[in-house]
Amino acid sequence: MKAMYYCGWDGGGSSTKVFLLPEEGAACQTQGFGPLNPNGSTPGAVRQTVADCVQWMANQAGGLKGCGGLVIGIAGVSNLYVAQLLENAVRECGYHGNLRLLGDQEIALAGAIDGPGAILIAGTGSICFGRDKAGHTFRAGGFGYLIDDAGSGYAIGRDILAAVARASDGRNASTCLTPLVFDALGISDIPSMITWLYSAETCKKDVAALSPLLLEALRRDDPTALRIARKAADDLSELVLAAWRKNSMQGGELALCGSILTHYPIIRERLSETLRKELPELSVIPPRRSAAQGAAELAKAFFHSDNPR
Repeated sequence: MKAMYYCGWDGGGSSTKVFLLPEEGAACQTQGFGPLNPNGSTPGAVRQTVADCVQWMANQAGGLKGCGGLVIGIAGVSNLYVAQLLENAVRECGYHGNLRLLGDQEIALAGAIDGPGAILIAGTGSICFGRDKAGHTFRAGGFGYLIDDAGSGYAIGRDILAAVARASDGRNASTCLTPLVFDALGISDIPSMITWLYSAETCKKDVAALSPLLLEALRRDDPTALRIARKAADDLSELVLAAWRKNSMQGGELALCGSILTHYPIIRERLSETLRKELPELSVIPPRRSAAQGAAELAKAFFHSDNPR
C-alpha cells in the first residue's frame, strides 16, 4: 500500500506529542497523549500511552498500513531496556511498519533549525546538540546531573539549596530564597531541608522543581538569586561556545529550547548578549518547528521511497 502519511512521536516523562505528516494534499495533524519515558513512568503507563498513540494512528486515513514510517524520539533511548520496551509495545499494538527510535535531542534538532547549527536545551537537564555544514552531529554537555547539566533546572534548584545552606552558617548573605524554600517544602529549618534532600525518595526532578523559586526571588531583587541566574546563563553560554569552537563554526542557527530558556528572561537575555559578542554571525532563534514535527519529517526522510536513507 502506498504511504499516506508519516508519523513522529515526541515522548516525554509527563506527556507525548504526536505529529502526522501527510504524503500529499491533506493537512498536518497533531495530538497529545500521556507519558512515554520509562525512566519516569511505570511500564504499564508507557504501554498505555503507546496503545493510545497507535490507536490514533489507526483511526487516520489509511490506518496503520498507510503509515510510511514512524520515528519515536525519547530521552535515554540508548538504554537497551528502554528501546526494547518501546519497540515491543508498538509491535504488540499492531504497528508493523517502518520504525526508528532516536534520542529526543535528535528530533528536537530536526524540528528546530534549517541548515547548520544547534539546539540549546535547558530543562531539567541541559545539552547543546547540533550539526555542522557537512551534516555531522556534535554535542557539548548532556552528561547527566551527577557530573553535568550546567544551567539546567536541576542545577538552579541545587544552587538554590546550596545558597540557603550557606546563608544559614554565614558563608552567604541572607536571602529570601530561604523562606521560599521552606514554604515550598513545608519545613521550618535547615536539618529538615537536608533530610528531604538526601531522602531516597527525593530525585533530580524534585530538586529541579525548586527552580521556579528563583523567579520570585528575582522579582524581589535578591542578590543571591541574581548571582544564581547569571551563573546559569554563563554555564549555558559555555556549552554553546565550546561546541562552536570545537567544530570551527562561526555562524548558523541556535534554537533555544526548554523551560529555563523559555521562562527565565534574565538567563535568556544574558546568554544572548554573550553569544552576540563572541559569535556575531550566529543567529539565535526560537525553534522553527516542534520536536514531534521534526520526528515526522525524519520519518519521511528515512523511509520515503524516493529518498531512502
